[in-house]
Amino acid sequence: MDDLEQVEILAEVLRERLPSVTHIIDEWSVAGSDAVSYAQIKDLIWQIAAPLGLAMLGYSAAERARQDEPGNLEVSEAQALFARAGEDCGGVLGLFLGAASRVRG
Repeated sequence: MDDLEQVEILAEVLRERLPSVTHIIDEWSVAGSDAVSYAQIKDLIWQIAAPLGLAMLGYSAAERARQDEPGNLEVSEAQALFARAGEDCGGVLGLFLGAASRVRG
């Protein structure tokens, strides 16, 4: 499998699966929602780890593919997707870790 094919597969998975993770996070982020337990926060951390890992792998594959095909717009767009997703997931992960620290007791 070459880097371009890896980029395409990872981008497809991220585009398809990230909305469901975002939905779960949003359910826990609304005012008036039930208190979250430490175990539930650990589950949320686990759920955000998958898209963060995919974003990191995809970004690296896209970087290698860009070296092979510097003018490929699709690779550049995929790399931007991976960068945005990684930044978003990293930010959410930071929030979850802070919440885990507060409820861990």
